[in-house]
Amino acid sequence: MTDLTTSTNGDHPADSKTGQSPPRLGLLLGLALGLMVVGAGGVYWWTFAGGEKWFHALLLPSKAAFRGTITLDGAPLRGGQLIAWPDRAGVPQAVGFIGQEGEFLLRTDIDGVFHEEAFVGRHRVSITQYALQRGPSAPQLTSPAKYSSPDSSGLVIVVDRDPAKNSVVLNLLSAKPDADAP
Repeated sequence: MTDLTTSTNGDHPADSKTGQSPPRLGLLLGLALGLMVVGAGGVYWWTFAGGEKWFHALLLPSKAAFRGTITLDGAPLRGGQLIAWPDRAGVPQAVGFIGQEGEFLLRTDIDGVFHEEAFVGRHRVSITQYALQRGPSAPQLTSPAKYSSPDSSGLVIVVDRDPAKNSVVLNLLSAKPDADAP
């Protein structure tokens, strides 16, 4: 049996072992229960209700429309794709599908939905075009191989917050044989 004595405030008996009065113990239990509910709600929000996506979206830069034209040796590059690789880590890349006049509009896939915008900032660029294939043969690259990687293309675009500044003409050159080659 617990020995109860009068507390220092004289209102409630206190437990002789802990010195805590029963109302304070109830307050602590209520606070602990409240924190558990808030914590469980936070875990639910983060895991199942899209909290992680919402939080991640806060950290991403803004987006803006970006369009351009691509030529190969002065003529429009007809078909293919441009990929804009952001310099900033954690930012999704944008893709532009090249039309019959060499035109493209960058689109960014965010959670399975394509937005006709790219994230603001500097992007390295790769451009590829493949020949149409019949059957299970490997695709044949028809654009210069130099441009197929952002590391070798040397192409850079900068997406600005102002969409009026977001237009570019990229002039690609075919690989020329070396004059020194036999």
